[in-house]
Parts: sequence; C-alpha cells; structure tokens
Amino acid sequence: MHRLSQVAKSPPVCQPAPATRNVRARAATVERKSERQPRPENVEGSFYVDHTCIDCDTCRWMAPETFKRVGNKTAVTDQPEGAQGRHRAFQALLTCPTFSIHCTDKSPGELRSAAESFPTPVEGSSHAYHTGYSSENSYGGTSYLLVREGGNVLVDSPRFDPKLLKQIQSMGGAKYIFLTHRDDVADHVKWAEALACDRIIHRDEANSSQQTNKCEIQLTGEGPWKLPDGGEDVSIVHTPGHTSGHIVLYYHPEQVLFSGDHLMFRSSGEMSIARYYNWYSVDKQLESVAAMGDMDVKILLPGHGRRGTFSDSADRDAKIADVMAREGH
Repeated sequence: MHRLSQVAKSPPVCQPAPATRNVRARAATVERKSERQPRPENVEGSFYVDHTCIDCDTCRWMAPETFKRVGNKTAVTDQPEGAQGRHRAFQALLTCPTFSIHCTDKSPGELRSAAESFPTPVEGSSHAYHTGYSSENSYGGTSYLLVREGGNVLVDSPRFDPKLLKQIQSMGGAKYIFLTHRDDVADHVKWAEALACDRIIHRDEANSSQQTNKCEIQLTGEGPWKLPDGGEDVSIVHTPGHTSGHIVLYYHPEQVLFSGDHLMFRSSGEMSIARYYNWYSVDKQLESVAAMGDMDVKILLPGHGRRGTFSDSADRDAKIADVMAREGH
C-alpha cells in the first residue's frame, strides 16, 4: 500500500510537475491581464481600448469622433462628449467583438440605454436596422435586421446575446436568417433555435465544421432567387468572387443592398472589393460588381467595411467604374 501510494503521488513523466503548471498558469493570467490594459495610444480619460483589439474597424465607423486607428489598432483619440457622444461610445463598446473597449465610469443606465437601442435604424431606411453585437468568429462582421410585412430577415449572424434576442423578438422576430457566405455565420445555430426560423445559404458555402450543412434552405445554381415566401420585395443574387457561393440580398422598396463581403466602402469614401481578403476569384468578383449596374441600388450595407449611399444611378455607375479601373479592368 505504501509503495502504491507513493507511485500515485508522483507526477506522470510526460506532464509538468504541479509547481511548473502553477507557474505557467500564473504567467498566462498575468499575460491576459496585461493584454487588457489600456493601449498607450489612448488619450487620458474613462474610455480606453486594450491590447486585444483586432483592428476590425467597427467602433471607428460607429463612433468616429471617439475612436480612430493608431498604430494598426484602434485607440480612443478623443473622449466622448455629452450624452449622445457617450451613448454612441457605449454602443460601440457593446458591439466590439473582442470586448476590447472599456469605460471606468460607466453607469448601469447608460449601458442599458445602449443595449436597448439595438437593433438601431440605418440612416435613410425605415426597414433596415443594425443589430450591433458583432462576433469575433466573424472578425467583427456587421449583421442587419430587415423588417418586412412578409416576415423579418436577419442578415448574417451577430454575437448571440439574450438582450438582443429580446429586442429582435419585440420587433417581430425573424422568419429567416440569410447567410451571405461562410465567413459571417457566427452564432447562427443559437439564433435559429431561439428565433425558430429557417436559415438560407448557398450550398457551396455549407459545411459541417460550422454546422451550415444543416441550414434548412440551401440554394443551388446561379439564381436569382426569391425568398421562400414568394414575396416580390426581396431578391437574392449570386455574387461569386469573395467566395464561390457568396450571395447578396436586395430589398426593392428602399433599394437597399445587403452586400456581405462582396462590396463595401473604405473609410476614404472609395468603394472597394477588399481584394486582400478574396478567397476565391478576383476576376469573378469584378464580374459580379459589373453586373451590379443592373440593380438600382441606393444604400449599400456591407458585412465588413463602411456603409455607403449613391445619390443617383450616375453616381452608382461612376463608383462601379472606379472600382473596375483601380482593380485593372
């Protein structure tokens, strides 16, 4: 018994001793705490960004007066001023996919107000809403809720959050979750279960690792398609390029295009295909962009990048031509 007891107390040869494991655990804890410290690029004040920022740009377009890019990541360059300034900063704080934004003097009321503001209306539209709550699994991709008589559509997946779920349910829930492509599916399983809705994806994007192979509606071919409810207000268009099965959603009544990662605006105001992040074919993506000239788009709502509007068809065509010229076509 004594010998067995002694053997049992000895650490396995292939594993570090308890003391070593404790040292490593403490070191990991210290490193995590260090990552959560304010970046030195932040200005002094209660709001700050820590070192875990992934440079997704979300907070910078949500509250540009507070957050800017400094040293390849975001920093607070000006502390928010007034109730509205703080409200926008708190909206960005809640939406940050890596929880990298902090405030040392936040109040429960301010956080509650920011949370209850989502989904928040998109300027220029009375049916499109930004859900907030971006997910790190989608690298901070933006999700939208399209509110329509035939049944609401959640475009791409935000981070699952009970508060956001309650807000979406109060707006009529969602009949469909429309997944533009494999990059931005995030918590689609949780949302589909909570909202009891069907998911739409192109079959070329469906896979078992993300459980999108279980999506209820898997499109095939080149389309275009309507929603399963047959409504004439929405068109689904195949836009191969960023990925082979990338699809976009066009809402006719307000000429809104939910473009996923097919097309976006840069912070400079230029329209872009984000060539660096193309996973399939730049040529195919440019063909898809050129075909957009047949769609009377006024509001462009991307998954990544900045939103944008076109003053008229001439403005839209000029911006498309600019993209083609810059990309060498």
